Amino acid sequence: MTTSMHETAQTEEAANSPSRCNRYAWTPEVHDLYGDPEAILGKMDTLDMDLSSRRIFALLVESEGAADVRLFERTGTDEYTISTWTGAALDGLGARIAETILANRGVHCVGEQTRAVLAPLGLTEHAGVPAPANPRAAFAHTVRGHGTGTFTRATCALLC
Repeated sequence: MTTSMHETAQTEEAANSPSRCNRYAWTPEVHDLYGDPEAILGKMDTLDMDLSSRRIFALLVESEGAADVRLFERTGTDEYTISTWTGAALDGLGARIAETILANRGVHCVGEQTRAVLAPLGLTEHAGVPAPANPRAAFAHTVRGHGTGTFTRATCALLC
């Protein structure tokens, strides 16, 4: 079966539609997971995150002296731009995202609101990244980057 460019454009438009953002603006999810990287990945495997249904989602990872932020934004049917930042600490960034989600009250696109919270970090964009097959594929490299046996917190924010 072949897909025309018009059908592909319609599929991408539906995936990024305002009604989809409106629905998810009211029902975002944030999961905080603690432990060493392998324990965190095991916990992620048990969560029904359904990343393919989200246009924007984020991962924040923090351990002693190291922090990472990854913002995933769908740019096509099977493609994402991943914006990244690495530093020494998140300095309450997870709480600021939670406050933004709560203040938004499901009114505006929660993914766009979260991107605005992350903008001051000076994220580096990596375009044309294939869509991850599952949360482990999306997040494992970043989580494992904190080192074997390192006590770590990973925050998965499923936005719009």
